[in-house]
Amino acid sequence: MKPGLRIDTLRVRRFGHFSDLTLELGPGLHLLYGPNEAGKSTLLAFLRAVLFGFEKRGSPERYAPPEDDAPFGGELRLSTGMGPLLVRRMAAPKGRKSETLTVLGPNGDAVSEERLKDARGHVTRELFFDVFAFRLEELAGFEQLTEERGASEALVAASMRGARRLPEAMSSLRKNAEQLYKPNGSNPELNVKLRELEEVQAQLREVGNRPALYFSKRERLESLGVELGGLDSRLREDGRELERLARLESALGDVSSLATTRAELESLPSLKTFPEGGEARLEDALQRSRTHRGNVARLAEQLSFTEAELERLSAPSPVRGREEALRAAVAAYSERSELVRALPARRAALGMKRRQVESALEELGLGVDGPGLVALDLSAGARAGLEALSSRLDVEETGRREVGGALARARSERERVEGVLARTELELAELPDVRPAQVRQQQAGLARMRVARADLERLGEQKMDARRRIDGLRGPVTELPSSSSPVIPVWLVPVAAAVAVTLAVAAWLLGGTVVGVLGLVGGLVLTGLLEFARRKVESARDAERGAWEAQQQSRKQEEERLRVELAGYVAREELARRELLASATEAGLSPAATSSDMAARESALAEALEQAGRRESLSRERDTLRSTHDLALRDERQADELLRGHEARHASLSTELTACLSARCFPVGLPAQAALALWRDASALRQRWQDLVADEAALSADEAACADVVSRLRALATDVAPGATRLSEDSNLPRMEHERGSANASSKESSTASSESMDLVVMRVNAALETAREQETERRAAEERRRELREEKARLDELCRTEEASLSALLAEGGGGDEETFRRRAVQAHRYAELTHRARELAHRIEARTGLSDTEAREALRALGGEEGLRTVLSQVRARHAEAQEKSKEVLTDQGATRNQLEQWENDDLLARLRIQEETLRAKVAELATRYAEDKLALALLGRARRRFEEEQQPRVVQLASEHFALLTEGRYRRVFIPAGDERELRVSDGERDWSAAQLSRGTREQLYLAFRLAVVRDFGETRSALPLIVDDVLVNFDPGRARSAIQLLAQLAEHQQVIAFTCHPWLRELFEAEGAQTQTLESRDSAATLRAV
Repeated sequence: MKPGLRIDTLRVRRFGHFSDLTLELGPGLHLLYGPNEAGKSTLLAFLRAVLFGFEKRGSPERYAPPEDDAPFGGELRLSTGMGPLLVRRMAAPKGRKSETLTVLGPNGDAVSEERLKDARGHVTRELFFDVFAFRLEELAGFEQLTEERGASEALVAASMRGARRLPEAMSSLRKNAEQLYKPNGSNPELNVKLRELEEVQAQLREVGNRPALYFSKRERLESLGVELGGLDSRLREDGRELERLARLESALGDVSSLATTRAELESLPSLKTFPEGGEARLEDALQRSRTHRGNVARLAEQLSFTEAELERLSAPSPVRGREEALRAAVAAYSERSELVRALPARRAALGMKRRQVESALEELGLGVDGPGLVALDLSAGARAGLEALSSRLDVEETGRREVGGALARARSERERVEGVLARTELELAELPDVRPAQVRQQQAGLARMRVARADLERLGEQKMDARRRIDGLRGPVTELPSSSSPVIPVWLVPVAAAVAVTLAVAAWLLGGTVVGVLGLVGGLVLTGLLEFARRKVESARDAERGAWEAQQQSRKQEEERLRVELAGYVAREELARRELLASATEAGLSPAATSSDMAARESALAEALEQAGRRESLSRERDTLRSTHDLALRDERQADELLRGHEARHASLSTELTACLSARCFPVGLPAQAALALWRDASALRQRWQDLVADEAALSADEAACADVVSRLRALATDVAPGATRLSEDSNLPRMEHERGSANASSKESSTASSESMDLVVMRVNAALETAREQETERRAAEERRRELREEKARLDELCRTEEASLSALLAEGGGGDEETFRRRAVQAHRYAELTHRARELAHRIEARTGLSDTEAREALRALGGEEGLRTVLSQVRARHAEAQEKSKEVLTDQGATRNQLEQWENDDLLARLRIQEETLRAKVAELATRYAEDKLALALLGRARRRFEEEQQPRVVQLASEHFALLTEGRYRRVFIPAGDERELRVSDGERDWSAAQLSRGTREQLYLAFRLAVVRDFGETRSALPLIVDDVLVNFDPGRARSAIQLLAQLAEHQQVIAFTCHPWLRELFEAEGAQTQTLESRDSAATLRAV
């Protein structure tokens, strides 16, 4: 592992909720533990920001307190291969863009930022955030790469130390090339331009000299014009006739309906003067008349009832005129009613209270009565002194009990710790002295041995497959086609031409010029066909020879490629054998060990690891128990000394209490709490005696006031409720006896009866007042109803007379003396109006459709032979008109096409435009072809570079990832690989079947991505420089067993480079501490921003 970068000291000046926080770090494994919102993610962001700069996009106010304007940031003290560095980065608060970076060397002098970049190994910001300092949500970044670009490209991007843009570049080149050209595509730009060029060349082949066609088209155009004139005149005549006949056809139904309507109208009498809506008006008049008569009868009945009620309510009442005085007396009694009812109970309660106070005074045993108790000196000063003495005694007693209990607990704890320590020493002596790191190293060697053996088997299969393919390429080879003399010799063509010329001359001499020319042309045509056939045969033979040569070249290239591939397999097999030998030596086995031997060794190593872990745990527990034993022994001695001091002070205070009680004539042997209780009881009895005297005085005053109110109410209620007054007088004697203060039971019951009789008087007076008020209210309401009913009756009588006059006038207007005749004429008038309106509407519709009156329309139909004749003539005209229209359309179409063709030929610049378009398309095709070739060449070069890098570096990263993944999954999955020919899938194997990453659970998939990251980190540290690994709660989805394996893997990595982990889970903290992590605890945000080391 090459020397690299390590963070020794972290100092936060102002960042998030941290202020002036200093954290000492160093080599090895570090854990920062704290609850949610304690600042773990903030510290991760701080480390990223100081090393690579603050976020340009995001929320900078997250890092700066919003209430002030001070700059935020901090510094890191680093150890590098070139010496220590101090990196300080500060930034202004939100709204500003200033950011300062200071890098100080070993002597405190400023150095350039390049020193920091060299210390970081020149890694990019994105690579450091994705591989070296990442959170749980960023752990899935590798999954996005495999889904979008393929596992092979993602692995190359992850292991090329910053070449993350390689997949994007290759994807961009492929996309650009596909956008330019596809062999079978139609939409790419180069395909479109090639298709357009072919179309232009086809048009050029079709264009030629067209004079004869032009004049023939001219004559055709003139003949079409003459024919079109005749067709137009025929169409106009047929159109006018067709329109006239169609109108008549549309009016046939209306004409017949009009004749029927007029016949029915002539059968009815003349009812033009009948009132409109007469029947409805008659019904309304009759209904209103009946309604008015019913309302008049109902109002007469209500009026008689109202007058009888008014006479009843006007009778005289004894309460009328005295309402105010009665209400005032009742209100005064109501205010003191509760007091009146409570007087007997209060008198009895005061008597009982006096007896209770006297009895309590006797029980107190002070030898004084009530006045004497009031005269006693129970001052607050004397009581305060006694309370102070009592509290001191209580404190000493409590302290003595607590110290005694602490002494017993200390002795018990010391004895318990001694027993546990003895058992721990005994168990520790029985366990072997082996370190867990040694056992884990042997387990790692065993896992690598399994992987190496599986790789050897796979490479053997691949070697056999490559050899079979080489043997297949060495099979029988097709012979080269024979290169004999051509089928048609070259000299045969000029000989045929000479023969044709000779025959043409002979024909000219024998038959004349025309025959000679035709013979010459025929001979030359046959000669051309012969030359064409000769060339086609030679071209086919050359193509066959070229295909054979290309096939042989392809076979040679494929054989060479397979030989190279076989050599690679042999080299990789040798590397695997070396790895098998090294791992077998590390695991303590022979390279030829069987699976059962490895399984037995694995179980033995697991048991040894468990024993080594148990021994280490017991050692720590023994040290802790020894410290606990020393503390328990010291606590026992301190408790013994405190107990002796409490006993001496308690004896002194007891002597002082005895002297205080004897000086105040209290019992000498009385305890302090009992003396205070006696003091409190005496003070309480004195206060109760004073309260009793005040309550008796208040009761006498209330009895006098209540007697005055009761007498006034009785005097006013004499005329209203005589029975209630007599009941009150009958109970007067017991009330007077009660007022004199008798205390027997019969007096108490009589007083209760007197209070109830007065309540009865009040109730009867209130009832009389309420009855009088209700009668007055009802009387006024009855007078108002009587007035309203009389007015309504007069109005209804007038309405009845008006309705009867209207009904008589309506019957006279309808021409009927009675109601039955009027209804019959109303039905006839309604039908007469409907028929008249329908006849008028039909006549208007006929005139609107035909332009003729109904009489003229009937005459025209009669002239055509009626409805059947009209339909026959109309079908004939329609057929003739449709035929003429079709003929006219054809002539117009032909005429337009001929005219357009002539105009196009007259303004013919098509040939020049086609030539220009052809040259333009040729230039564009050449440009696009050049761009396509450049993209394909760049893509091929990048692919060759990637394959070379994969052959040299990828096996190492995949091997490390396989080892890590096997440890993380506790041997569940043995190998991680990328299938040959499938660059878009990452797969794992458990020895029986293969699994894709998508088929794994979320936790196992995150373990796979963590294994790849750790492999890249380890490979980076071995080849370039070791950088610190910082992870923020990436193990929360792991079960305890796999989380322990992951932490062990981090601990192994921490032996060569710094590892910093963040977590908020106590169970993960325990696992980290079990692996020797240096734990530091972050307090929550609500508490002070301090950090506590464990």
